[in-house]
Amino acid sequence: MKNNAFSADMDCALKSRGFVAGTVGMAAAAFFSVFQQILPVFQGQYAETGLDKGFVMRLVFTALSSDLVLLVLPILCTLPFASAFLDDYKSHFIRKYLPRAGKKNYVKAKVFTTALSGGLTLFIGAILVFLVFAILFFPMETTTEASEAFRLDTQLTENELTAQKNFVKFMMQAFVFFLNGCFWSLVGGILAAVTMSRYMAYASPFILYYVLVIFSKRYFDKLYVLNPQEWINPVSDWVGGIKGVVLFIVELIITVGFLYSYFIERKLQDV
Repeated sequence: MKNNAFSADMDCALKSRGFVAGTVGMAAAAFFSVFQQILPVFQGQYAETGLDKGFVMRLVFTALSSDLVLLVLPILCTLPFASAFLDDYKSHFIRKYLPRAGKKNYVKAKVFTTALSGGLTLFIGAILVFLVFAILFFPMETTTEASEAFRLDTQLTENELTAQKNFVKFMMQAFVFFLNGCFWSLVGGILAAVTMSRYMAYASPFILYYVLVIFSKRYFDKLYVLNPQEWINPVSDWVGGIKGVVLFIVELIITVGFLYSYFIERKLQDV
């Protein structure tokens, strides 16, 4: 039982309605954020000319950096598991489960599952966005005619390299989404445990997110690291570029992970 605490929690999180709602919600938010751009395509305005090469990747990047996606992101990642410890505590399930799982294993399982489930919600959601747009619009992108291929062989190679670079860029952005999901899900878990309110697991990350956005834009505009939108869609000159963003978020995840462990252990003293 002790060795299965983490796998049991992950199985529960990934099979939950919250996980499905989070991933589908991510894709839906991305779709509606670019609806005005894709509406002419559905209306058949590009039926004869086709879409420009690279249309899908540009659409994906635009959707994932849209205001709507950034708005719902800190909420969606909390849906699978952010309230799990509080649910165990209030239902008294923890009293029966804790002696079999072990205190340390239970705490580790809750922290890691909360982080990973939140991260995977956004990561798989981003992948789903790419797949849906690719299925819908890749067949409509213009291709080079065979007669031009011989003439423009160098250009084709450049196009292929550009496509590969864009895909690598997309996967890196999806990974950044994963890290943000880990962080905000842990924040939801912490504040749910502190306030003993299930709703705070979902609302508190959203509130903190936008408090930081407002403070960073209005009062500390030069201190861009305080702006959580920069953690998702960095536009400022970060030291180390995207690697600097990743390192910064990882440090935040480690910090809030230890905090969540601490608050869980404090609550377990009353069990």
